[in-house]
Amino acid sequence: MTVDIAEAVTGTTISVGRPQLSVALRGDAGVDLPIVVRRPTLRDAQRARNVLRSGQRDPARFIVALEVEVAIAAHPASARASVGNVPTDPAGSETVRYIGTPHGLIGLIRDIYAAEVADAVLITPLDGSATESRIRDEVLPAFAA
Repeated sequence: MTVDIAEAVTGTTISVGRPQLSVALRGDAGVDLPIVVRRPTLRDAQRARNVLRSGQRDPARFIVALEVEVAIAAHPASARASVGNVPTDPAGSETVRYIGTPHGLIGLIRDIYAAEVADAVLITPLDGSATESRIRDEVLPAFAA
C-alpha cells in the first residue's frame, strides 16, 4: 500500500511504502524495469536491493527487479529434462534459476516479493517457447490483478 504525504516545506509529494509487485517476461514490449539485477542467490539479490534502495528519498517509486532464469513444465522431471543440454557457467549461474512447475514458480515469485528480495521479477525462459507459453498462460495471469 502506498500513502502520499505532502511535505510542508517543499510542497512536493512523496510516497511511503514499497512498489506493487511487477512480473514481466523478458523481451515483452512495454516492460519498463530500469534496474534489473542478476545475482546467483536470493540472499545476494536481497543485499543488492538493499544497497540500491538505501539513501532513496522515495523508496515506494524505486523498483529493483531480479532476473530469474526459468524452465517450467507440468512435472518437475520434464522441466529438468528440457534444460539438460542448456550450458551452465562452470563457476555457477550468473542469476537465480528456477526449474520446476508453474505453481512452484508462482510461489517463488511471491516469496521473493514478501521477503523483500526484489520489487519485481523479470522472467527469462531457459528452454524456449514451451516455457514462454506456460509463463504467459499460467504464471503472468496469477499476477495480473
